[in-house]
Amino acid sequence: MIRRNKLVSIMSASVLGILLIFASSACSEEESKGPVILIEQDWNGNTVTTALAKLILEEEMGYTVETKFAPADSAQMFEGLASGEMHWVCCNWPSFSAALLEEYADTGKVTRQGPVGIKGTSHMYVPRYVIEGDSERGIDAMAPDLKSYADLNKYKDLFATADTRPKGRFLDFTPGWDYRNEERLEALGVDFEVVFTGSEAASFAELDAAHKRGEPIILVVWTPHWAPVKYDLVAIDLPAHSDCYPVTEKFDCGYAVDDVKKLTWPGLKEDMPKAYEFLENFQITNDQQTSMVITKTDESKTDAEAARLWKDANEHIWKTWIP
Repeated sequence: MIRRNKLVSIMSASVLGILLIFASSACSEEESKGPVILIEQDWNGNTVTTALAKLILEEEMGYTVETKFAPADSAQMFEGLASGEMHWVCCNWPSFSAALLEEYADTGKVTRQGPVGIKGTSHMYVPRYVIEGDSERGIDAMAPDLKSYADLNKYKDLFATADTRPKGRFLDFTPGWDYRNEERLEALGVDFEVVFTGSEAASFAELDAAHKRGEPIILVVWTPHWAPVKYDLVAIDLPAHSDCYPVTEKFDCGYAVDDVKKLTWPGLKEDMPKAYEFLENFQITNDQQTSMVITKTDESKTDAEAARLWKDANEHIWKTWIP
């Protein structure tokens, strides 16, 4: 009888142990509901797209979500993903971070999660009235023969300012975005000085002011972006992108066409598998991202407000992302 009681006690202890293991596992699963740490960068397309992912993770999947800032395609961003300080970025442009992708993604320190659905590139733009004029606004054509980079030197005085003359003035965002326009213009033989505004907002504030006054301006803009449509910009022809930077240290060509990618912290898949699967399924097109950015900029909405309006109108799309 004593032995039987001992056996029962042993069996009871074993069952209790198993139950505690299951309970512990359940607690672990509960704890894995966050925080998911999403990366915000210094451009509107990223911030509205990140806001959309955040809304769905929080409201539809019950995750706690935080955002942390890292400059676009920077060493800080890659180090944050490798260390687990940051978990996911929606929009990596491979042509702007080839060396960092080799260092972090090719070695497994950061996980490539696949395309986000955006095809991105950049162009040198001028407002249409610079080339064609605008009779309704009383603006005469200023550079009627301007079609390609080879025509720019003919009009360099038109685009010059007191600070750049005798060179023309070419507007760029920030050196940290690695457009390498100084090298590109020099390699193409274009006698213009690159002037950095410091941010997306500053560049488009200057474009807006020039457009209202009907003044000449030339600048780089990436697509997808709202500005070429809003300001009726015309792209200047450049040589096709081939074997130039970043593949080689040659810059005599146009901008790369990027299949924009998602990147993650390697531990996310194990720690929060459902969140990982949702982010892996997350897809957005050029037009969808642009529509959210236009809502933000034209209607003075926050990123979260613009993302919510899109979410409310497109349940049939985002529901397919949730595992």
